[in-house]
Amino acid sequence: MKRKKTSSAVEFKSVEEVLGLNDDKVSAGEESYELKDLAEDIKVYDFMLNTVNSSLDDYVRAYEKDSSERSTLETAYTLKISVLADMAKAVGPLTAYGRNRLKEVKKCSSEYESFVAPLSTRITKENIGSFSKVLSADLKEDVETGKLKGLGAIRCKDGELYGAGAAVYRVDYSPAIDGNVGRILWLYVHEDFRQQGIADHLVAEILGSMEENGIDHITMNCPTGYGQEQDLLNSFLMTSWMFIPETSIDPNVLIRVGDIKNINKVKELSKGVKAISELKDGVNASGVKNALMRMVRPGYLSNDLLDSDYIDENLSFFIGTEKTISALLLAHRQPSGRIRVEYLRTEGDSFGPEEKLIAAFFKNVSINCSEETLVYIPVDSEEIALFIEDICPVQLGRYILEGLLSPETATDEDINDKFVDGFIEVNDHE
Repeated sequence: MKRKKTSSAVEFKSVEEVLGLNDDKVSAGEESYELKDLAEDIKVYDFMLNTVNSSLDDYVRAYEKDSSERSTLETAYTLKISVLADMAKAVGPLTAYGRNRLKEVKKCSSEYESFVAPLSTRITKENIGSFSKVLSADLKEDVETGKLKGLGAIRCKDGELYGAGAAVYRVDYSPAIDGNVGRILWLYVHEDFRQQGIADHLVAEILGSMEENGIDHITMNCPTGYGQEQDLLNSFLMTSWMFIPETSIDPNVLIRVGDIKNINKVKELSKGVKAISELKDGVNASGVKNALMRMVRPGYLSNDLLDSDYIDENLSFFIGTEKTISALLLAHRQPSGRIRVEYLRTEGDSFGPEEKLIAAFFKNVSINCSEETLVYIPVDSEEIALFIEDICPVQLGRYILEGLLSPETATDEDINDKFVDGFIEVNDHE
């Protein structure tokens, strides 16, 4: 690619700062080496991208004459996607330059789909069976019911199509930032299709879609302690995609039913709480839906879930009347047998109603479930955490390695395509 000459409008005095290099920890010689190394990497990516682009027309023509050439064409397109993802990672996915490369990933994938077939697809009820080997049973159910979104990778091998990998994510409202947060919850590639850039493809498309929807606060949660595969995944996300690691307790606290100790306190607190079954029959069935429409925040719970048997009416409760609901707890029994509180919300800032709902939930769980049953409860406030600790002194705190996608190290004007071109130009002359 013929590069433009450096423009006087582009400033290079803060290159180290822009690229996040720490002057206190890196000597001048090492720092210069890192900058030049980065410039060389980008030039290599440019060269690879130009090489692939110049060959694509030939591959397309060959495929149109003989569809057996599909594997070669797929390889070329997936290589292009991998290069674009690497270019975004090299400078930063949230910089203007990185975001432009992510847009090109989506465009490249759509181009391939337009005359061959999808390389990636949204996972739906109709096609979820194709991804059964890369999704757990609980995740499959959550994607089918619309609680979570799934993106699947499709690859051709020996003339057959396979669901080669999957990523599951959701977007929900976070009071901490008073806005929506994108959370990637699952990323898995079948062992027969690894080392082919599929994980990069899935992450790039999800990040690109979130960016298009104005979501720039993005996290990746990965359970720790699952062996070498999990360690490799964590390394891939933190080192490669610039997620900043932070180990924390899963906000869904995991409890064994047999550890619920303070039953007498639970029974006393649960008085006045009504079972959700009172709103499920006849005209009252709209009571829950109307309450949700008034109370729900983005991404918390889909109204579609109430049209199925997803909600366990023996473990779900409300406070209020048929027409006016002031507090609501909805629970679900997963295919694995675990019980999960899907929704917990009260109108106003009072913690009292939430306390009563949780108490009623604990009371019925202790009656209807075995002592070995595991229960997930969302914990988004100190009051809930302290209350649960009082009722269940022994908790199974599942640790999560949470990564927040590194924010921009500079403004869009600093790291855009023009900046990168000028940056390479400077390093070429040093």
